[in-house]
This record gives sequence, structure tokens and C-alpha cells, in this order.
Amino acid sequence: MSAYIHVEMLLFLQSACMGALLLLCYDLLAALRQAIPHHPAVVAAEDLVYWLITGMTVFARIYQSNQGILRSFLFLGMILGVLLCHATISPLFVKIWTKILTIPVFFIKKMIKRLLFLGGRCKIFMYKSANRRNQRKKDRSLRTKRGKQIEKVEKKKQ
Repeated sequence: MSAYIHVEMLLFLQSACMGALLLLCYDLLAALRQAIPHHPAVVAAEDLVYWLITGMTVFARIYQSNQGILRSFLFLGMILGVLLCHATISPLFVKIWTKILTIPVFFIKKMIKRLLFLGGRCKIFMYKSANRRNQRKKDRSLRTKRGKQIEKVEKKKQ
């Protein structure tokens, strides 16, 4: 075969690998979504950013490897790489990364619960101490009122 065909075959294999890599990146994003529940607006924003980065990456790769000439076999190679990756390692990849990402999420949730518990305890303590202070103020004011009343009564007696 000619050297030109070898270059084209190499480009086809590279595009297949790139398609598989792009799918694995999206699977990583899917695993992150399974580990941490997301609001639909955040999911849409993540998808938008992913597809913008993917489009720029594919364009840069085509421009770098094939001087910007769009060839159908490059897109076919990417689709083939995505399909092969989806059929073979993608489900296992998602399961593994979901389990890996749930570990720090578990610890973060546990720490947040402890911090909220301590915050709640602090609020209770502050509430109790404020009530004690208010009670002391009331007691002092009652003592002074009683003292004044006693003085008035004593003055009247004199």
C-alpha cells in the first residue's frame, strides 16, 4: 500500500480513539451526576460546556492532523470508536467512577451533618445563655423595684 493510505488508516484509528475518549469523558460526567444529584439547569449547563469543549477539540484535532480538510472517514471513525467503547467498557467505567466519586461525597455529607449539628448546639447554647441573661436582668430590676418599694414603705412609717 502507498504511504498515503497508511496515513489515512492512522487518521481513522486516531479518530476512533478520540471518539472513545470523548465518550469516556462524558461517562465521567454521567458518573459525577450519579454521585452528586444535580438540578436540571446545572445538567444543561454541564452538557453545553461539554459539547462546546468537544466541538473545539474535534475541530483542533482535525485541523492539526488533516490540515483542516473534513473527511467523512474521520467522523465515521469517531462514531465507530464511540460505539465500540459504549458496547465494551463504558458501563463498567461508569460504575467504577460512580463508586469512586461517592466516597468523598459520603465524607463531605457526614462533615456537613456534624457541622450543622454543632451549629444547632451552638444556637441552643446561645439561646439558653441569652435567656439566663434576660432572667438575671429581670431579677435585678425586680430587686431594685422591691428595694424602692421597701424604702417608700419605711419612709411612710417614719
